[in-house]
Amino acid sequence: MSHRIAYQGHLYSEDELREALWLVQVELRNGLPADEKREAEQQILELNGLLKSLRNP
Repeated sequence: MSHRIAYQGHLYSEDELREALWLVQVELRNGLPADEKREAEQQILELNGLLKSLRNP
């Protein structure tokens, strides 16, 4: 059974979390203003934590 996890008011599957993580990493590599960079780095930490919690329930 595919598990889903809530993040920012929406339910996401593991694949969707991985895609979101990938997109944030691409944005970060392409360059962001300082405040958006901090926000992206925080999102990466949160998404990695969510992925880890899905693997280790």
